[in-house]
Amino acid sequence: MSIQLDFRTLSLTLMLFSLVFGLGMFAYSREHAKFSGIKTIGAGYFLIGGGCVLLGLRDFIHDFASIVLSNTAIILGVILIYRGLFNFLGISLRYERWLSPTLVLLLAAVLYFYTFHVPDVNVRIRALSVTFAAACFIGASGLLQHREIHSRMAANLLIAMFLLVGAFFIFRWVWSFHEISPDDFMNSGLLSALAIIAGEFMVISSSFATTWMASNRLQDELSKIARIDPLTGIYNRRAFNEFCDIEFSRALRSGTSFAIIMCDLDHFKKVNDQHGHRVGDEVLKRFAALIRDRIRQHDVVARFGGEEFILLLPDNGTGQALQVAEQLRAQTAATQITIDSHISLTLSASFGVAHYCADDNEWSAVLHRADNALYAAKNQGRNRAVYLPSANRELAS
Repeated sequence: MSIQLDFRTLSLTLMLFSLVFGLGMFAYSREHAKFSGIKTIGAGYFLIGGGCVLLGLRDFIHDFASIVLSNTAIILGVILIYRGLFNFLGISLRYERWLSPTLVLLLAAVLYFYTFHVPDVNVRIRALSVTFAAACFIGASGLLQHREIHSRMAANLLIAMFLLVGAFFIFRWVWSFHEISPDDFMNSGLLSALAIIAGEFMVISSSFATTWMASNRLQDELSKIARIDPLTGIYNRRAFNEFCDIEFSRALRSGTSFAIIMCDLDHFKKVNDQHGHRVGDEVLKRFAALIRDRIRQHDVVARFGGEEFILLLPDNGTGQALQVAEQLRAQTAATQITIDSHISLTLSASFGVAHYCADDNEWSAVLHRADNALYAAKNQGRNRAVYLPSANRELAS
């Protein structure tokens, strides 16, 4: 038994695709409400599906619904798809805000006129083809502005999809000038059937690309959460270890050097005891910001735990690292922290400095020396920077 797919059958399949993927987008947006635009994409799928329902009911319902409303709904659905994508990716096109509604209104007017006043199926096909192609090219032009690296491949997929579908509808428009106008759109030939398949391709591709980009964002957020200290916004100990692994490998490979600085806020427990942990947390954030703003872009600062912070200074010699530590110490002592206008604090910090030596078997040896130097700074009265060159030499302040 052979199955012959006609225009109505293809319309039914596009309707099913659109409704299923539309429900999927709405469910996804409910679970991930922070992603803007996904619900708009889902609404676009529903409009395409609704338009296909009206198309499939040709000869059973009024021509206004099966011709004018159906095709207008499909074009409006395409517009909502790329508008949702623009919102999701943070893209803004000035001309799109007025051009898209203009396309919809013009299409509706042309369809109405050439359905009820001067019936002409070919003119309607041309109008729909040009409008569909224009909508696709608007979507592609907006996505070309997207610069997010992690979702670049998905964006390229969407651009290719819009361009291919747009090119097909341009071809359909040109071809309509070389064929006899059909008496009934439902029997208008192969290209009309392929137009429905193009719609299915658009729904599937845009849904796949959207979930791909959303998954990339979720993965980036999880990676950030795993590497960033939630209080101060700087790296955590895990991320610092990763940077040290990379820098130690580079030092072994190319003979470069690096320094590690450990620092600790002096008498920080008194801040929490006298003013509470909310003030203590604010002090930690201010101190982290002070360090971050006064180091080089490729230096790494992380919260080691509690009120302890740690810095990795690539390509930094002994004198440079000690100078950085001393500058940070002086800046901390000179900075007055005002909180809630009635709490004013002046704090100090102790610093321990060490640098990589050729006989170090692992970077943790440098960290161990920096930690010992920090304790030496505390034992010598705090508010100072101490450098420990190696495990076999005396501490120097």
